[in-house]
Amino acid sequence: MSVAGSWQAVIDSLSAGYRFLGRRVELIIIPVLLDLWLWLGPRLSVTPLLEDFVQYYERAAGMQDMPAVAPGMSPQILLEAGQNTNLMDALVSGTLLHVPSLLATIGPVSASTVYEITRPLTAVGLFTGLSIFGLLIGVLYMNLLARQLPLGSGAKPASAGELLRHVLRQWLMVMLFILVMTLLLFAGALPVVMGSALLAFVSPALSSVLVFMYMGTVLVLFFYLYFVTTAIVLDDLPLHKAVVQSFIVVRANFLATLLFIVLTTVISVGITLIMRQLTQGPSIGVAIAILVNAYIGSGLALALFVFYRTRILRSATVTGGTLGERGVDGSVQ
Repeated sequence: MSVAGSWQAVIDSLSAGYRFLGRRVELIIIPVLLDLWLWLGPRLSVTPLLEDFVQYYERAAGMQDMPAVAPGMSPQILLEAGQNTNLMDALVSGTLLHVPSLLATIGPVSASTVYEITRPLTAVGLFTGLSIFGLLIGVLYMNLLARQLPLGSGAKPASAGELLRHVLRQWLMVMLFILVMTLLLFAGALPVVMGSALLAFVSPALSSVLVFMYMGTVLVLFFYLYFVTTAIVLDDLPLHKAVVQSFIVVRANFLATLLFIVLTTVISVGITLIMRQLTQGPSIGVAIAILVNAYIGSGLALALFVFYRTRILRSATVTGGTLGERGVDGSVQ
């Protein structure tokens, strides 16, 4: 597909996404509620843990023959980061399941009850538990979006019970996907770390090249896996088929996919920067910022569904196949 054609596909998907959202504004309820909780609810801070780490690091750096504190490990930077931490942010699965959240991105905007976590195991346990629950919320959110689209080969649950069964099954597949990817990344990182350590004695430059090559490979892999969760939810595919589907869609629409990711990222970052200014004022500004961010983010999530499925429809048309489902305008493709 040409650049013009790819660009048009992205614009059409964004237009369709917001057109569908305009008919179902209630779809922003979940991201709005999450941001309200992050705004008004209690905050779980790990500031004491970072303070302990800073003290330990400073003592270690002060020992004889130990290197000085690296710029990236500045105690002041770590302490400032700790003051803005909130383990509740783990409830928002923005990257994997495209749940928009303003406050999870910019951090706390008002004083609230703060519970300081003083034990590392407690912090890890809370973060893990909140992340798992956040994935469940994200899968539910994506299912609610998918139910409103005349797209996808997966069933559209009509009752609350059917929806719950769909969500739980897909939630398990998403967690399996994360587990498999974590193991693969760890298995790949282990020889890279050992190899770069050995190469550092011979040539630091070669050691850096090896690390960058690994990071580049991971980046490309994630790019090709961009549609996995979309395939799981919209087409109700098992994990292995969702992975294959994502690779096929990206390979056949590489430029269009790249343009879509870049444009939606620019929109998301731009809106976040604008809405952040509103949060510096009175509470009404924070409320407006939350609503606007939830609307923009939900429109982008719907546009992702439209883009993914119309790329499949286009491929089927090119190859002479028929999928017998509705297109973005409601007509049968």
